[in-house]
Amino acid sequence: MSLADDYDVDVTFYHRDGTIYVDTRASAPKGLLALLDDLGLDRHGAADDVWHQVPHEMDEIAMKTLADRAAPLLASAGFRVDIDAGLFGGSAYRAALADQAARRPPPPPATQARRAR
Repeated sequence: MSLADDYDVDVTFYHRDGTIYVDTRASAPKGLLALLDDLGLDRHGAADDVWHQVPHEMDEIAMKTLADRAAPLLASAGFRVDIDAGLFGGSAYRAALADQAARRPPPPPATQARRAR
C-alpha cells in the first residue's frame, strides 16, 4: 500500500529527508507512470513498489514549477492529485515570492484616497 492509497488519490507529492517524492497508487496504470516520466520525474523501484522523485539537481523554484505544471496535467488526464501544503515553503521560495511582491505596481491613487478617509 502506498501513501497515495492512504490519501485516496492517484498521485501525491510530498517531502521527506530532503527529497520530493511523487507517490502513486500501488496499482497505478502504466499510462500514469509514463506521464510522470515524461514530466521529468525520476522513476525508482521495481515491480509493485514504484515511485517517482523530483531530480535532486533542481532548485526549489524549479521543483515548485514542476509540481505546478504536473498537477493540472495529471488532473486533466483524470487523475486525482494531492500536493502536501507545506512542501514549498523554504527560504529560496519565500525570497522569490518576496521579490515578486516587491515588483507589483502600487495601487492606483483613488484607492489610496479612499483608504485615508
